[in-house]
Amino acid sequence: MQAVFRKINPSANYSFVARVDKLPYLYENWHFHPEIELTHIVQSRGTRFVGDSIEEFEEGDLILLGSNLPHVWKNDAVYFAPQSGLQVESHVIQFLPDCFGKDFFEVKEMEGLKRLFEKAKRGIRILGKTRERILTLITRLLENASGVQRIALFLQIFETIAESDELVLLSSEGFLDSYHRFDTDAINRVYEFTLSQFNRRILIDEAASVANMSVPNFCRYFKNRTQKTYIQFLTEVRIGYACRMLIENKKSIQQIAYECGFHNLSNFNRSFRMLKNQNPMAYRAAFAG
Repeated sequence: MQAVFRKINPSANYSFVARVDKLPYLYENWHFHPEIELTHIVQSRGTRFVGDSIEEFEEGDLILLGSNLPHVWKNDAVYFAPQSGLQVESHVIQFLPDCFGKDFFEVKEMEGLKRLFEKAKRGIRILGKTRERILTLITRLLENASGVQRIALFLQIFETIAESDELVLLSSEGFLDSYHRFDTDAINRVYEFTLSQFNRRILIDEAASVANMSVPNFCRYFKNRTQKTYIQFLTEVRIGYACRMLIENKKSIQQIAYECGFHNLSNFNRSFRMLKNQNPMAYRAAFAG
């Protein structure tokens, strides 16, 4: 299933869109757009696809999506039944990264929001007391907030999210070729090397050489910077790419396994299940359904 670009309709001359959607079912195509999006599901149930994440959703779901992250909320089949009488409702905020001018989020005071929007490229589920507070602020924003108050509520919403530890990242790092840039050239070289070479056999010695370190020093360094081993990261990148190929449904599972750097199909299946809690065939079927 190939993601399609979706054009977001602007809201008059406002800097961002804040709206209530009431429809028979949610937009059902796997899509992406440059706008960052915060969605609160008020009334609806089904399966949420964000990058390579698949989760059930229901009333209360609150998700922040970064620019160009493929996603779709697929309602349960009952919503499409003739004369079902069902209706969905969602509250949505959408905005471009430069909605207040290209330099607005570059100032010191906006560092937290800038980091949040970078993190949101993997999709974020917002939980707990943070979610409750955000829903209250969204309601106030939608109740005819105008002028400076509208912008103030916008900033309060995203500052609240940025300061929270009640956040769950959804998509894996490998899915969008994205990675977090740390404060050293060494880790960046290793990431670049991995993302360009993951489809062949990579020895730990090679990765250590790219970082100009001995193997023991490299292993300690990488784990300290990323909170995972290099092999875990490499596997995550490979599975991320495999997920994309499974979604597009163009090749056999065995072909995908080999093209993503797995030289043993059973190892691919085992690694996939470990990261996604299902086998590749079930994952593909979920997107195709």
